Amino acid sequence: MTIDGKTFGIARRRREGGFTLVEMMVALALSLIVSAAVVALVVAIVRSNRQTLQATRLHQELRATLNLVARDMRRARSVGDPLTVALAPAGNPVGAIDTANLGCIIYGYEGAASGPWHIIRVDNNSVVLATNDARPADCADGDTTTRLGSPQVEITDIQFTPSTDAASEMFVREFTVTLSGRLVDTNPNVVQ
Repeated sequence: MTIDGKTFGIARRRREGGFTLVEMMVALALSLIVSAAVVALVVAIVRSNRQTLQATRLHQELRATLNLVARDMRRARSVGDPLTVALAPAGNPVGAIDTANLGCIIYGYEGAASGPWHIIRVDNNSVVLATNDARPADCADGDTTTRLGSPQVEITDIQFTPSTDAASEMFVREFTVTLSGRLVDTNPNVVQ
């Protein structure tokens, strides 16, 4: 527009490049919400992974301990010369298997290391194999003890349940062994 030879421009405000303060605050709030969600997801994944690893490790440790117990129990009542034992008036000297005490089994076999009588029980949160030369009176007896299993596992309970009755035990021996435990947390600083 021109007036008296002078040109005047209509003041038109042009928007400069950039964001307003409100737009910046909204963008910052949204990015914080998204970041918090991502961090929560990562923490949940790490926690779940740790729990899965612990459950797998506990299962493997209990299975290995149970395998040691089962392997030794399979030899219960065995003797070097079955014919001589069968003709002996007293019968098999290591014939009896005792599960009368809760959480313990007493059995024997000829040629066993550290004596023919073995006792398996929980002692100080560990499964132990105690041995004795003479038939033990109870589960607390035992000349020597050997820890079965890992020190990373606390054994909370062991049960020996005969699956056969007394009459059929002369021919068939079956026991259900139940082992319960938990992992000792060696690294409590890891996210739980």
